[in-house]
Amino acid sequence: MAGGKSKWLNLILIVGSLLIVLIIGLTSGNDLQATAQAIASVPVRFMLLCAAAYLGFLSMDALSVWFFLRRQEHPVSLRYAFFVAVIGQYYSNITPGATGGQPMQVYYLRKKNVPIALGTSALLVKLFCFQFMLWFLGTVFWIIYPGVIAKNVGGNMWILIVGYSYNAVVVIFLMLIGLKRNIVEWIVNMAIRLGTKLHIVKDPEASRAKWSETVDSFHTSITLLRSRPWDLVLQLLIGGLQLISLMMVIWILYKGFGLSGTSWGQIIALGIMIYTSAGYTPLPGASGAQEGVFTLYLANVFPDNVRFSALLLWRFFTYYLSLLLGAVVTVVMSLRQRRKPDSQTDHEDGKQAS
Repeated sequence: MAGGKSKWLNLILIVGSLLIVLIIGLTSGNDLQATAQAIASVPVRFMLLCAAAYLGFLSMDALSVWFFLRRQEHPVSLRYAFFVAVIGQYYSNITPGATGGQPMQVYYLRKKNVPIALGTSALLVKLFCFQFMLWFLGTVFWIIYPGVIAKNVGGNMWILIVGYSYNAVVVIFLMLIGLKRNIVEWIVNMAIRLGTKLHIVKDPEASRAKWSETVDSFHTSITLLRSRPWDLVLQLLIGGLQLISLMMVIWILYKGFGLSGTSWGQIIALGIMIYTSAGYTPLPGASGAQEGVFTLYLANVFPDNVRFSALLLWRFFTYYLSLLLGAVVTVVMSLRQRRKPDSQTDHEDGKQAS
């Protein structure tokens, strides 16, 4: 579990980023009353559809893990997999670089007798498929809508290129781990040596051992999928649906504000470009970067009078909602565990999601 100080620091960062967005928005010609009225003008059914789209995102997250573990004969219920997905998103969104989500998911999968190595493999496969589909669909939509992307990104194209290049490197690196493990080990050893010389890496042996464990887990994951290629195809389809579900929030808000003139495909394309451009930033939930890129890339899509309201709603449904769901789940889980005898605590967990 994340330490108390770390949680408070992350909370401060999250609240701080929200305050910064509000301050910048309200001091840039956005009237508080007008913003509230614009938000209130969105019909309730569109709000519910936004929530449904985010739940679809979580459901695909859960389905990936559920399917992988089922195929490896260590099944968990789909409901418990959804619980693990909520926990993962919550801890990913309160820790820098989304570093806290996966360890917590492995921890809770272990409580359902899923071996640590297998739980890690399930999560690494999910990560790879999502990152691959982010890169793949980003490439496809960029080819289909080059003019739309160029027009809306404008002079900020360098931000998109940096994000796209970063994502491509991640995908290539993950593929190398699965297919050419020795090359990755050589790259990692070179990086550790350089980091040691620059006094960035304090304990090279510990770093090497940690990376070796991660490489082993992912290599095992890909080896399992290579023996069942259709499983890999299905996992990629799940990753693609997960990404599209998240992007649908922008489209639903666009229609909810009664706007027209921009097609579904164009909105999804710009949404993927936003995620590609800002998703790699190290702050919890890419706070600050996501809001900034949204404002830059969608300036021609959402008019001035609703853009700030659209930003706040989009961020709520794609980020703050995950924090609320995760907070509720962790509080309920903590209260239930306190009521159990100590002898049961280590053997039972998440019954509310079983």
